[in-house]
Amino acid sequence: MQVYPELEILNIEYNKLNTVSNIIENSGGHLKKILLKPYNIIDFELGDDNFNENYLNFIRKVYENCPSLEYLSILISSTKENFTELEKLLKRCKNLKSLLIVIFDNYEDTYEDSLKYGKELLKILIRSAPTNFKEIRFGSEFKFSLEMLEEFLENWRGRRALSLFTIDPIYMREDYTELINKYKSNGVVKDFEYGSINYRI
Repeated sequence: MQVYPELEILNIEYNKLNTVSNIIENSGGHLKKILLKPYNIIDFELGDDNFNENYLNFIRKVYENCPSLEYLSILISSTKENFTELEKLLKRCKNLKSLLIVIFDNYEDTYEDSLKYGKELLKILIRSAPTNFKEIRFGSEFKFSLEMLEEFLENWRGRRALSLFTIDPIYMREDYTELINKYKSNGVVKDFEYGSINYRI
């Protein structure tokens, strides 16, 4: 097994999760950036039946082996276990500043399902985001009602100003824009941008 004792940036595309997990496990504990393109994970593209278990293993390898991690892009499934492991990661990786998160597409998911995922993500961030956390990028699988987003931003007061990036055009609506501008003016939000996901930090 090859060892990467001085590895600080893992920037990898079109590979299997187990391969990435093995690199992380043998990285020497110095990784600061794990930059994946979530939609290019081979397990995801091939519809691997073990995808969920492979990703749970990936998340665990990250929080067990990356105490210095600052930037992470991640693809999870919508199971309760995945959200539980994500919260463990946030608690263990205390230097994390930025998270790009996408949910593995389930074409049977409804708008209400997406709202549920969004609510769970925001609850986890409030409970467990590290002190230096300052940026989240999320796919359209996460939906936030106006009320849900306002509650989250209100609870974020007193923390580091947050930058949020999304590919969902709903947040360009006037009511969302007014809400975001309100929290920009009082220092809760630093940036809120709509556009294609930038996988590079």
